[in-house]
Amino acid sequence: MKKPVRFNTSMGNCYLYSAYRNQFLLLHPLLQYYFDLESSGVNLKSYISALDPPKTISIDRIGDFQFEEIQYQWKKYCLLKRNRYFDTPPQTKLTGRLRASKVTNNLTSIKQVIFEVTEDCNLSCTYCIYSKFYINKKREKREFNPDQAKQTLAYLMKRREPDQKELIVSFYGGEPLKNIQLIREIVSFLNTNYRPEFTFKFTMTTNGLLLAKYADFLVEHSFDISISLDGDRTGNSFRVLKNHRPSYDIVIKNTDFVKSRYPEYFDKHISFITVIHNKNSYQDVHDFFQKKYGKTPTVSTINTTTVNENFLDEFNKTFIERPSRQTENGNIYQSIFLHHPTVTDLADTIEKYSGFVFKNPYRVLTPTTRHVGSKEFIPTATCMPFSMRVFLTADGSILPCEHISRIFEIGTLENNEIRIDPDAVARDYNDYFDKIRPLCDRCYLADNCKECIFNTRIETETPACDYFLDASRFGRYLSHHLSILEKDYPLYQRILKEAYHEK
Repeated sequence: MKKPVRFNTSMGNCYLYSAYRNQFLLLHPLLQYYFDLESSGVNLKSYISALDPPKTISIDRIGDFQFEEIQYQWKKYCLLKRNRYFDTPPQTKLTGRLRASKVTNNLTSIKQVIFEVTEDCNLSCTYCIYSKFYINKKREKREFNPDQAKQTLAYLMKRREPDQKELIVSFYGGEPLKNIQLIREIVSFLNTNYRPEFTFKFTMTTNGLLLAKYADFLVEHSFDISISLDGDRTGNSFRVLKNHRPSYDIVIKNTDFVKSRYPEYFDKHISFITVIHNKNSYQDVHDFFQKKYGKTPTVSTINTTTVNENFLDEFNKTFIERPSRQTENGNIYQSIFLHHPTVTDLADTIEKYSGFVFKNPYRVLTPTTRHVGSKEFIPTATCMPFSMRVFLTADGSILPCEHISRIFEIGTLENNEIRIDPDAVARDYNDYFDKIRPLCDRCYLADNCKECIFNTRIETETPACDYFLDASRFGRYLSHHLSILEKDYPLYQRILKEAYHEK
């Protein structure tokens, strides 16, 4: 059960988060004092009545207050109490179930199909999830079977709902351009058999080493290209060739070629993906991409899940421990803004817990409590299978997405046969939900979870969630975010003006 949480910011201000109202508010020192007294079992009404009414009253560890101020804050406290700011809300019902029929229905409206074109790669990135630092399935140089790819697409298109006219088809690796022939065949197959009734959007994540070689084809079919590049030469130094030489110069040469030859295409269809580690920073990569290409990259931190414990110390020293010279400038929040994870977390905190942001105008008219009634929710923020995308691997696994371990496959591709058992998929997911639910029931973020169940070590007997917050941790979570906002009011103003508008 969620109780009220009191917390202090680094500026010395005290706040109360009301779980019942799902709102935090700034506390006057006397309100803080009253709350602490009542929490310790003191009868506040009797306490206030027993106070002598001299002009000034000294309250231990709080200060000196006019008697009128004490009375005013007492009335304010009573007002908050009447409005149930200190109540405990009903427990959110995390007992929802995934049904096989939902799995089947999702297959008819899937939005994105991702092909692992090949397991082969022309880079040997130090932080690759298939390096020695991670526990993962051994990679060969398998390539996706063209006939299997066409059959899978035909299977999905045959079941597609009539109103689902657009499908995103993405190519992943390894390095997808190492198997350009398959990409050509898939594009031709879809354009020949399903246009103009359907619209296909083609996307690709590439390391850029073969970008110039196949640029004409990619431009012809309006591919959206995400180039993996960690900034300047130093920032990109973990992304090396098979001979361990830097890849930076080749990637920049190829990228510059596309920019020069196809400037309009470059502006519209080329983006960058950057991994933040101890040889770059948000400020470094922002300045680099803005100066060189006039773009802001999509950034993520280095993957810390499934790290091999035998190499954990080396992993931390290699990628995590940051030289003392590298510090984040607070101005970077303003310059990168919503591309910076810290800013998106701040915006999310304001929207979800302040009680002052209403993206949907109907929420202004609804009760301020978060009563769940008889509605049941499914634990975690896990995408339901096939609801958004599906990842098809070169070795025949069907996975919910490209970020999930192969041990969680939800189907297989074998001998040109597609095997998906909706009953088995639903059963497996519900078993996972049952296992994680006791942890979610105690978490203050359960109503607004950010974590996928497949990142919680759910395959073990003791799953754990990096986002889990009990009352104490939730207080520190709110304190951290409000401390940033208190020190940077222009950032707070900008979030309110820009972060909640639909794009």
